[in-house]
Amino acid sequence: HHYSSVHLRVKYPVRGIDEHTFSFQKHKKQITQWATNAVNCAAELHPNSTIYVSSDSNDTVGYLLEESHFAKHYIDATKHKKHPLVVKLVARDYSNENHHVGFAQNVEADGFMDVFV
Repeated sequence: HHYSSVHLRVKYPVRGIDEHTFSFQKHKKQITQWATNAVNCAAELHPNSTIYVSSDSNDTVGYLLEESHFAKHYIDATKHKKHPLVVKLVARDYSNENHHVGFAQNVEADGFMDVFV
């Protein structure tokens, strides 16, 4: 199987986003545009492949896998037994927030495994 990956670093300071006061809901419009663009880019490079998504914001991963048009189109295609010429997204368990290297209380290397693996 072929795959591609997308990693979104959305908590870093960019026009109006401060990593200390970051909120997915507050910046949802901008973040979902970035996320959609990133997945479209990966899909363009590797059509019909599975795309692994990761982010420093678990809400961003949740949006892509549960709410985005990518998720909805994939579910519709498989539910109606159509050939899914759509993007299939996968991710690690995103129920726990990733540690942020710059702000985490845990300084042990194994505390950051989910970020890099």
